[in-house]
Amino acid sequence: MKKLLRILIVQSGKELFRYKSFFLLIFALILLDRFLKKVVHVDRSSLNQESLKEISFQSAQYVFEVMPGVLVGFLSDYRTFLVIGGLFLLKQLISMWPSSDMRRMHRQERGTFGLFGSLLAIRWEQVLWDGMAVVIIVGVTGAWTTIHYVILHSVWQAHPSAICLLALLVLMFLFLPMTLAGFSYSSKLAVISRGGFTDKFKLFLRLFWDHRIRWASWLFFMARLMIEALFVIILPAVVIILMDIFWVRVLTASLLATPVYSYLKMASFKFFLEIYRPFPLVREEYRSYYSNYDLL
Repeated sequence: MKKLLRILIVQSGKELFRYKSFFLLIFALILLDRFLKKVVHVDRSSLNQESLKEISFQSAQYVFEVMPGVLVGFLSDYRTFLVIGGLFLLKQLISMWPSSDMRRMHRQERGTFGLFGSLLAIRWEQVLWDGMAVVIIVGVTGAWTTIHYVILHSVWQAHPSAICLLALLVLMFLFLPMTLAGFSYSSKLAVISRGGFTDKFKLFLRLFWDHRIRWASWLFFMARLMIEALFVIILPAVVIILMDIFWVRVLTASLLATPVYSYLKMASFKFFLEIYRPFPLVREEYRSYYSNYDLL
């Protein structure tokens, strides 16, 4: 346990300054700033207990009575699949590319132009494997959500209450760390140069049936989710909404979000290396890293 904490806290902090891929987050914060300033208008006078209760009930009514039809409409529209394709490309940008970069770093292969070299190192079969893994995690997450939605929909029909929506959100939140772990591990396994499709899928599916990997991953990604939600989403959004001077709010939001996000991504990679260390496919890929830290 002490060794794991040292890897996640000390080593991740030391290597954060060597790893610059995620400073692109500043650009994302600028886009978020433009979006929130145009869309969000805070009216504090309208936020009272009665209005919040009404909004909660109307939201639950929409989710359990209107949303099924809306989803069917989305699935029958070809533009939905274009959006899904765009989201997958975004995942490659913010997950596969950094995973390739961290792989080369931990194998001591990263040169002066490491970030762009890592992009060029990605192969199409790795992207295809990542896509198949994403389909699996989306399917599992969708099955979890659908089962509980059906149960709570029957409860809603008998006793309409905003509590039904709250229960659904809580259940989705409890499974979210598994979804995040799946998205994280998919790109990290995809960039491994050894092993075939089947070998990697066997390791990927251990997330669901290996008790050690499942519960350790749930705890780690729940902690990451809470920290990330606070420092990368909530606090930067509050700063962007409440501050008036553009460069002051972007700089403040960047100082809050970028180091935390970068640190958590580095810690996630090291957690992956630790949790999958017993398996030869991962151990041989990162043998030099394990040797340097006496982990073999």
